[in-house]
Amino acid sequence: MYGILGGSFNPPHNAHIVIATLSIEELDLEKLFVVPSYVPPHKSSADLAPFEKRFSWLRRIFSSIEKVEVVDVESKLPTPSYALRTVKWFKENVGKDLYFIVGEDALSYIETWHRYEDLIGETRIAVYPRYCGKPFEEHARKVLGKAYERILWLNLPIIQLSATQVRERARRGLPLTGMVPHLIEREVRRFFKEAGSGGL
Repeated sequence: MYGILGGSFNPPHNAHIVIATLSIEELDLEKLFVVPSYVPPHKSSADLAPFEKRFSWLRRIFSSIEKVEVVDVESKLPTPSYALRTVKWFKENVGKDLYFIVGEDALSYIETWHRYEDLIGETRIAVYPRYCGKPFEEHARKVLGKAYERILWLNLPIIQLSATQVRERARRGLPLTGMVPHLIEREVRRFFKEAGSGGL
């Protein structure tokens, strides 16, 4: 079984590493593909770091983690970067059963996903928790009906860390120690500080 962990990763941070490594363990994955979104359909491009930079950051922080492969497949597919296209590409080119791993917040707008019913028919959705009490579970049940049975909740710790928090601290020139891997901390802080001041 293979897994796909997608996202904008703008920037990647320590919670992503925890989610990736624990998902491999809990789902007993042969491999986890980390897939940065080329043109995220649900994100503003206003403060989005270039794809090449986000891809480079990811490759560096995951280079020493077993069973993880960072791939740039979405840069080669049509845009916007819909999850369904990505999942179909993996099924055609890898040929394995897949888990598509998403954050719990994605359930709050699951009905806006491109052809979400087809996506759930193509793959199992594994959800990592972000809040106490599963606040979006009932919404997802109503939207998906019987297809909700294909949703798997991961038994992962809730980590109160987001890319938005990282960007805000970086814009203010504050340290990112403990939030972003040391390998990329200085570069991430510099990039978003300059972007916030109009320097890019």
